[in-house]
Amino acid sequence: MIDDKAVWELEARRQDSRAHVVLTGELDLDSAPSLLTAVVGQLETGATEVVIDLTSLSFIDSSGLGTLVGCWRRAKNTGASLAVANPNDDVRMTLEITGLDQILPITSEPVSN
Repeated sequence: MIDDKAVWELEARRQDSRAHVVLTGELDLDSAPSLLTAVVGQLETGATEVVIDLTSLSFIDSSGLGTLVGCWRRAKNTGASLAVANPNDDVRMTLEITGLDQILPITSEPVSN
């Protein structure tokens, strides 16, 4: 049996003032704090645009949703923009059902290195 917690990965990359945060696995109560820490770290070091790539995110729960909103608020408070990119159908549906698609910009842009 595969331990799902071992699958969680977060990779933060920076290109000038644009930060890419790539998530793999499940964004839940256990993993959500690391996303907030990564985004805050990018904002504190001068990122003015943050893209959270959800291409490889398989699941998101209410903790993950709340963390995405928290990241968006932090970005907004610093004058930066934040968007989520490439959610799969299940994650997109969760964002739509909760109304977060009305708050969080969702893009299908390719996220480059």
